[in-house]
Amino acid sequence: MPKCAKCGNSFSFGCSAIPSVTPAANGLVSGLIGNFDQQGHITEMDSLINNLDQVQEAWEFPEEFFDTCYECGSNEIIWE
Repeated sequence: MPKCAKCGNSFSFGCSAIPSVTPAANGLVSGLIGNFDQQGHITEMDSLINNLDQVQEAWEFPEEFFDTCYECGSNEIIWE
């Protein structure tokens, strides 16, 4: 389960490797956002990218993609 070491968020995370397409318009920290349940499973993903293979990889290997806290923007993510 991901958890932000800075603010304690364990729900919503972004991927720093996939930039937001329109950061000024929507303020997202990433073009790929994942929401997680208490067991650390992805419950929902919002994707602004067209690469479906990359989205599938993120679903299967979230530890490799979700490295940015959506609440505070920190990259200090702990995977438990």
